[in-house]
Amino acid sequence: MIESLGIVDTKKIIAAVKDSFTLDLQDYNLTTLRRRFIHIMHYFNDSIVDNFVTNIKNNNIDKEEFIDQLTIDSTELFRDPSFWRELREKYLPEISEAPGSKIWLAGVSSGEELFTLLILLKETNLLNKIRVVVSCPSKKRIESIKNGGLYEMKKIEIGEANYVRFSGETNFSEYYTQQGINAVMNTDLLNGVEFNNINISQDTTNKSYRMIIFRNTLIQYNLPLYEKVIRKLTNSLIIGGYLMLGNKETLEHSEVGKRMQPTNEDEKIYRKRVD
Repeated sequence: MIESLGIVDTKKIIAAVKDSFTLDLQDYNLTTLRRRFIHIMHYFNDSIVDNFVTNIKNNNIDKEEFIDQLTIDSTELFRDPSFWRELREKYLPEISEAPGSKIWLAGVSSGEELFTLLILLKETNLLNKIRVVVSCPSKKRIESIKNGGLYEMKKIEIGEANYVRFSGETNFSEYYTQQGINAVMNTDLLNGVEFNNINISQDTTNKSYRMIIFRNTLIQYNLPLYEKVIRKLTNSLIIGGYLMLGNKETLEHSEVGKRMQPTNEDEKIYRKRVD
């Protein structure tokens, strides 16, 4: 099986994907793409780049299956508990005071961050006051999340440890059902959640969110796409709305980001300027 991928071969795959799937990956970080392409070639049991490219062009590889495998699972339940405590203690109470407030999770991959937010809203009695909108580029991922996902118990145990550090209100086991070595989350939490099958880097977005959560994802982009996505996110916020980027990201070098005012440097939380 293929173990490495050069720049030329990576660009061949990028071109084939753009032509056949109308999915433009040219401004994604090349190192990240190489790792994902190797993973995808293993998944489709293909070790020769030219054969893989031909299969893409001839529609022998399903687009949705490709996007599903391209999507990175990079989070866990209650990852960075201090961030979720900050939401609970400061930001959610504030935005809940405005009728019709919406939170947009703009780049969900496997659902852990969504279920974390919903548990937080449930424990703060805000599930009926704040609407949650979720975007994911993979239809398969959306269907999986709607069914509660399917998570290894090892990941659930990590999430439970994070929940304890977050100082949750109940026994974490109330939120999932174990199925052998895996678990599914309680789908009752999803009542009222709106799902959209869109790719934030390419598709159009709405412009009425009071909070957008897009944590630790911008690192996948080169500068032109980074600026394009930041522009979409900031344009989708109402004046005074919050953008949550997570502690691995920053707007420090973004021209578009100058429209945003930092409100928490540690957690990289920004507010859209009123002026």
